[in-house]
Amino acid sequence: MRSRRLLGLAAIAATASACAAPPPPPPPATPLAESVRRGVASVSGDVSGRKFTDTSKLGARGSGEGADLGARQAAAFLPAGGPGLIGFAVFGVGLIVGGVKGASEAQSEDVVDQTRAALRQALDDADFTELLRLRLASSKAARTIEIVNVTSEASPLAQRSNAATSPDHMLLIEYRLGLQWEDQVNPKVGVIAVATARVRDPRLGRTVHDAAWVYCGTRRHFVQMAANNGALLRDQIDRAAAVLSEAIPFDLYVSRWPRHLVSTRPPCMDFSDLPSGIERTVAR
Repeated sequence: MRSRRLLGLAAIAATASACAAPPPPPPPATPLAESVRRGVASVSGDVSGRKFTDTSKLGARGSGEGADLGARQAAAFLPAGGPGLIGFAVFGVGLIVGGVKGASEAQSEDVVDQTRAALRQALDDADFTELLRLRLASSKAARTIEIVNVTSEASPLAQRSNAATSPDHMLLIEYRLGLQWEDQVNPKVGVIAVATARVRDPRLGRTVHDAAWVYCGTRRHFVQMAANNGALLRDQIDRAAAVLSEAIPFDLYVSRWPRHLVSTRPPCMDFSDLPSGIERTVAR
């Protein structure tokens, strides 16, 4: 029986090690060249994107799933066993310890079901397109450059009061919003928002610049993040919109330096230098 269990854990290890490599980090958010942004007085924008709200795999539902996920989690951190049966046995013992630990630390099925539902609801409820559109429309991060006519599918140009304004540049902004996490039995989760901007010059009739931003919220224990109807996650979603709506125009039209990454798995950017200071007091 014990040898069967060891072989089963070895199979789990093989499955875990066969996972695809993480995608490469996106290109840094680079400023426009001085020759491109010189003479720009007004900028319009359009916002679109997608949310990823599947939380059905978050956390372990009870001791059974806890044992399996604990073994998988251990496999990701254990060094490869040495040659021969001894190395295989040492590796197997490590997986067993991870499985036992996962089984003992797993939340109950009811708690995990409620947690998954609350996090999914918080993501479902968020109208990130509108949050980002409204904040961009009122942003002063580009300083003397006026931001006009920020649209979306639900808020087209015909509804804008200054629709007759002809901008010097158009920002076509597309986002992806979802969750990023670490650990498997009791994951720490946080919001991740990836935004890309394609800058078009209508006078030239072509794209003159592309850039990407990645905002990562502080990861918290998934049960804590889901408490009070997902209050912490809802706050992070709103903060993501606030940060990106400042960073996009600031990085394109004011900054002279690319925005750098603070991590690569997942690729997260440092926004602590934004003029508003919105991220300087956030504990990471």
